[in-house]
Amino acid sequence: MYAHSLIVGTLVATGAGAAEPAIFHTSRFPDATTVNLSLLTHQRSTSADYDVDVTIGLTELSDDGAPGYRDRSMHRARVRCAMPASVFVGRTGYAVLPSTSSHDTGDWKRDLWRAVCAVPTS
Repeated sequence: MYAHSLIVGTLVATGAGAAEPAIFHTSRFPDATTVNLSLLTHQRSTSADYDVDVTIGLTELSDDGAPGYRDRSMHRARVRCAMPASVFVGRTGYAVLPSTSSHDTGDWKRDLWRAVCAVPTS
C-alpha cells in the first residue's frame, strides 16, 4: 500500500466547524490509485529553527475516485519558510528548492512548503 511511503497534508481551519482538509499534493499511480496529502493543522513552530508545525493526513482514492484508505495518524512535520527552506519529518530534514509555480509539482515536500509559506498572488 502506498500509504506507508507518503505523507499527506491539507491546510484547514481547526476547531469546531472545521472545513474539509485542503489537499496540497496528489500522487497518481499506474494502477489508477490516487493518494492525496492534506494539511490537518498548522501553528507557529515550537522549534526556533522552523516557522510552522503541521500535521499531515493521507487519503487513498480508488480508480473511480471513491475514498479507500484513510490514514487516521497525525503525521507531524516542521516547515522553514525562510532560506534555507526545509521540511523536517520524523528525524530527517529535507532541503526544499522553493517554487511558487503551481505548475511545478511532483515533490510533496516542496508542495507542503508552498502550501504553508508561499504568499498567494492575484
